Amino acid sequence: MKNEPAIPGPLPAARVGPVSPPALSWASAGRDLTAAVIVSLAAVSFYISAASLLFQGALASHLPVAIGSALLGGAVLAVFSAWRGSLPLASVGAEPATIPVLAAITAGVAAQAAAPAALSTAVVALMITGLAVGGAWWLMGRHGGGDIIRYIPYPVIGGFLGSVGWLMLTGGMGVAMGRSFTLPLAWGWLTGQGDLRLATGMALGVCIWWITLRVQHVLTLPGVIVLAGLALHAGLWLAGMDLAAARAQGWLLAPFSQTAPVWPWSPALLGAVQWDVVAQQAGLMLSAVIVASIALLLSDTSLEVAWEARADINRDLRALGQGNMVLSAMGGLVGGVSISRSVLNRTAGAAGRGSGLAKAGICLLAMGWGGPAIALVPRPLLGGLLFYLGLGMFKTWILDSRSRLPWSDYLTVLAMVAMTAVVGFLPAVCVGVLACCLDFAVSSARLSPVRRLVTRAAWPSKVERSAAHTEFLQTVAPRLHIVELQGVLFFGSTTRLLREVEALLESATPPARLLFDFQRVRWLDSSASQVFGRLFKLARRHGVQVDVSHPSASVRSALQAAGCLGAGGPTVHADIDAAVCAWDDAALAEAQVPADTFEARLAESLPTGTTARQVMAYFAPLTLAPGDVLFTQGEASDALYLVRSGRLSAYVQAGGQAVAVRAIHAGGAIGEMGLFRGTPRSATLRADQDSVVLCLRRAQLEALESQHPALAASLYRLFLGQLAGRLDQLTAQAHALSL
Repeated sequence: MKNEPAIPGPLPAARVGPVSPPALSWASAGRDLTAAVIVSLAAVSFYISAASLLFQGALASHLPVAIGSALLGGAVLAVFSAWRGSLPLASVGAEPATIPVLAAITAGVAAQAAAPAALSTAVVALMITGLAVGGAWWLMGRHGGGDIIRYIPYPVIGGFLGSVGWLMLTGGMGVAMGRSFTLPLAWGWLTGQGDLRLATGMALGVCIWWITLRVQHVLTLPGVIVLAGLALHAGLWLAGMDLAAARAQGWLLAPFSQTAPVWPWSPALLGAVQWDVVAQQAGLMLSAVIVASIALLLSDTSLEVAWEARADINRDLRALGQGNMVLSAMGGLVGGVSISRSVLNRTAGAAGRGSGLAKAGICLLAMGWGGPAIALVPRPLLGGLLFYLGLGMFKTWILDSRSRLPWSDYLTVLAMVAMTAVVGFLPAVCVGVLACCLDFAVSSARLSPVRRLVTRAAWPSKVERSAAHTEFLQTVAPRLHIVELQGVLFFGSTTRLLREVEALLESATPPARLLFDFQRVRWLDSSASQVFGRLFKLARRHGVQVDVSHPSASVRSALQAAGCLGAGGPTVHADIDAAVCAWDDAALAEAQVPADTFEARLAESLPTGTTARQVMAYFAPLTLAPGDVLFTQGEASDALYLVRSGRLSAYVQAGGQAVAVRAIHAGGAIGEMGLFRGTPRSATLRADQDSVVLCLRRAQLEALESQHPALAASLYRLFLGQLAGRLDQLTAQAHALSL
């Protein structure tokens, strides 16, 4: 049987749905009862050990109350799990991960509360903790929070459970001795002044751990517990100690006849509670909620791996959350899913939900009539059982994790365990979370926030312009630099961006305009927005105009809050294409570059003695108003068009919507390849403004070919030359974008 908890990891191919128990029969009921008896022996032993850890010092005399609370909690939770849980063979109740944190709560109460109020205060503190855990689980399950474990850094999980393992080890030592274990006691033990009960408990814990690792049988753990108890009684008898002497020397629990929890709503009990002491445990209560939630999520995912079955984690959160709220209100001890006892339950032959119900009945029987037998359990055995569980957790999360984790993550785990040993559990949790946050920030800062930095010449334009305009724009394109940003931008990553942009602005050939594209930026914090404010001011001091494109609502809000988008700030564009188009229009207007006409370009390619007018006579003018459709996608191509004035846009259907892919200005040609190749229209053309186009239909083209073949050949050469030039331009841009 494996030590718990198992390591979470990627799930194998699992059967769909939870484990389905077979149909109810006498045979399955018998298997469930047998498995319940075997599991209950291990569970009750752990419940007694856990209760002994919870009620020490000033609370030690009330140990039967703690045992009864643990047994009641195990019974109620078993009923809810069998009734509503997604894994019918899971064994529930008090589990190792949460007990040390609960023990820290009761230890704080025992140390701070007055002796007459210690029990009442401890019971109420445990009840509030149980209600908090149950309520948190129910809310998580109700709102689909079962995947929350995927958001917890793995080193924090390892540190959590490694620290729990340490607390379980030291708690087991304390239970074996009958008093809290401290580091000075460890020093005294090492110098030859140790406690024989402590040595016995530690030896038993190591033996149980070693045997269960090597003997994989359903009766191994229950058998070892029984044999160890008998061996200890035999040793006490050989040492000449009767039961009274053994109890006097702390080898056995004090005698009691019944284990029963205290009703937490009793007016007398509530009147004796020291509420200020309860409030002082708020931090540990929060830690209990966190640890219990992590333990449950890890347990469910581990059982998925062990059983190759899909658990409904949200369903278990709701069921066990309701169970914990009910049992806490009744005075029971909060619990969750135990991996080791669940595996034992299935291995013992449990066939369905009946095993959980039978275990609940056994716990209630032990609570009502098992007091005399429980009082005979040796303390070193109880401490050894806790020591065994802590040893397994410590090995899994401290020793074995070294081979699975990088040094930075492993040091985080060690730091959390060390903080737990020296200062306490809650500071250790804070240290772990802080270390992971810092590690994430440093690692993320090493990733460049710049996806690409290219000039305008490398960006393919969606606007079809005349040859003169295109040639002019290519000469001035290096003056515009496009900075494509990516990821989550925060103080670390934007510091690197600031250095890169500063180097660009101070280079020998600084840009005239700088465009920051936020399309792939998911989020930026206030520090990053302040950095952009500094960048924009720095660019203006260098005489560089700044533009912004495609900011999301959250990014725009952050930039506005930092004063980056106020009056005199950068122009915001819908996307890079819109920004490039606006810059091209401004550059052409400033330089007042005339647009050459199609007729002029045609005249340059005609044979001597011919004029463009002879060719243009075959073209028919068409006038379009804004919104008029020239042709639609999928139509047969029966004509080509020349834009004499105005502007048209091409749209294609994508996802049920018309998406603009190209704009054609005066001097541009439309539909020539469709006409020459006889293919359907690849887009819909619509006028953006009042426009005039010249139409050459197939019949007129064929007439031109038959009447003036030399002129038709010149027309073909002109279109093919334009196409070749466009292909060369796009090839160069694609190469630049791939760098």
